[in-house]
Amino acid sequence: MRMRQPRLALRGITVGAIATAVVLAGAACSSNPSSGTSGSGSSSTINGAGSTFAAPMYQQWAGQYHAAHGTQINYQAIGSGGGISEFTQGVVDFGATDAPMTSTEQAAAQASQGSVVLHIPMIIGAVVLIYNEPGISGLKLDGPTLANIFQGNIKKWNDPAIKALNPGVSLPSDAIQPVFRADSSGTSFAFSSYLSAVSPTFASQIGASKTPAFSGTGATGSSGVAAAVQQTKGAIGYVEYGYAVQGHLTFATVKNASGQFVAPSTASTEAAAAAATFPTDVTHLTFSLNNSSASSAYPIVTPTYILIAQKPKNTASGKAVKAWLEWALSSAQQSEVTKLGYVPLPSQLITLDQAALKTVS
Repeated sequence: MRMRQPRLALRGITVGAIATAVVLAGAACSSNPSSGTSGSGSSSTINGAGSTFAAPMYQQWAGQYHAAHGTQINYQAIGSGGGISEFTQGVVDFGATDAPMTSTEQAAAQASQGSVVLHIPMIIGAVVLIYNEPGISGLKLDGPTLANIFQGNIKKWNDPAIKALNPGVSLPSDAIQPVFRADSSGTSFAFSSYLSAVSPTFASQIGASKTPAFSGTGATGSSGVAAAVQQTKGAIGYVEYGYAVQGHLTFATVKNASGQFVAPSTASTEAAAAAATFPTDVTHLTFSLNNSSASSAYPIVTPTYILIAQKPKNTASGKAVKAWLEWALSSAQQSEVTKLGYVPLPSQLITLDQAALKTVS
């Protein structure tokens, strides 16, 4: 297994209008519980942290909800692993993650919160492969080739495996420069879960993880990966679809389980969600959308979750978080998600979410 390279320093760089650290409703998220409802008992401010994948959507919803209801929602985009950790420690009122908590994380969170912890799916998005190689247009890739790229086994853009997927395309001999998430990331979990599903070698040597041992250079947050790829000729990295669109980044089409090369889009992401089967236990609403068998589905798709305690220690903050989530799950708000590159939840899943929130007391 190849060793990770040092984290790439990215100072003062944003892609489009998206920054790694997101501050919602005009106020920064503090790591001190006393600044929000966790310590004060006030329902006018709630604090959250976690997923950078979903941060643009939470930013928009928080601003709209603040304007309509007066509740200030502070959110720090620190990655899914950070969101799980801060929620478990009681630093924030809710966590945000694209990777379901492991059994160990779940046990720790429930012991700390003194309550069952719920995963509430909020939106669905695609993980796309962005690249910076001006000599390549309309790049096609498949899962095994991606696994070999991020394991460091495929080193050149004109490698025979890439040439076989792109007949007639003039591929340069430039070195491939993989860029991965250096922080604990739900996007990394979704991507490595997909690679594990399509590559037995990857599954046995690396596996699904929020911190997979990818070959290449690390960057912090989705915007950090996007910025690093923009700056580095020959680079390839993975981000949520909206980051690629907002940053006007070039991305690949990927071969799906039906053998079709499918470009990421809201339509191909929705095709994966439409073909899915969801759990019925509202206390365990976690599932995978990767590698869908639907012919029109993009193969790397994930839900993203909000973590809340079923019986919050702080009644006021719990009530405020619950109210915000119920509002965000309304048809009016779900209809807005495609504007940022996400896909709304299927109606069946919204019904399950609403049932889960009814158990929050």
